[in-house]
Amino acid sequence: MSVSERLKAVVAQTFGVPIEKIDDGTTPAAVPAWDSLGQVELVRALEQEFSIEFALEDLMLMNSVREIRSIVEKGNVAEG
Repeated sequence: MSVSERLKAVVAQTFGVPIEKIDDGTTPAAVPAWDSLGQVELVRALEQEFSIEFALEDLMLMNSVREIRSIVEKGNVAEG
């Protein structure tokens, strides 16, 4: 599975929405469960899925699936 597919699966599972509703343009505004607590749950799930640890700066940039994918693909994370 590609990074994009894995990311979409984690987002869908974390927020309880169909994976078909998740794309690069998905933002917290489009997903009711993606609030501050949801963000924490998403980060935890992503760190587990990708065996990484996000830097604080990265967390502040995670405002869309596209941004999250970019951070994960660049490897712009602290090794977990």
